[in-house]
Amino acid sequence: MLIKIFKTFFTLGFFSFGGGYSMIPLIEREIVEKYKIMDKNKFADIVSIAGGLPGAIGLNIAIFIGKTTCGLKGAIVGAIASVIPCLVIISSIMVLFSNISDNPYVIKGLTGVSGVVVAFILYATYKIALTAFKNVWYGIITVVTFFISLFYSNIPLPLIIIISMVVGIVINWATELYKKIRGDK
Repeated sequence: MLIKIFKTFFTLGFFSFGGGYSMIPLIEREIVEKYKIMDKNKFADIVSIAGGLPGAIGLNIAIFIGKTTCGLKGAIVGAIASVIPCLVIISSIMVLFSNISDNPYVIKGLTGVSGVVVAFILYATYKIALTAFKNVWYGIITVVTFFISLFYSNIPLPLIIIISMVVGIVINWATELYKKIRGDK
């Protein structure tokens, strides 16, 4: 299992452009579909937690998946496998970029990559939404939060996250209370 975790995050680290959010569908394909390490719901929970924490989401996901599957050793392996490609790529770019930054082919290539990054992020959003919306309230929280973030950019994002968490807790509590009152299981 440790080898699968290392191989997944090491390989994806070299071939994922655009940061952690663009990596999410690729990580899901490897962890959920290829290796069947966990199901979609568990993966969506990990992505939600990782996205709400400070730091790089790709690294956070690697640590959480490693910890969930193999304990502390898994968390360490996931972190190392996720960081090594970044160090190699950034070090290489530092050496090469000053020589190629004005090259029109490099500029055009980066433009093409940025389109792919947007597509991967949209795809990740779609895939997470399929498993994250366990009921209509999750969708409502998502839509309201999106519009608050869009139109009220002066509200600090951590405050929006905390309020959304509290609303989610209250909704879940109210739903459970309603089920008990009705006698549902």
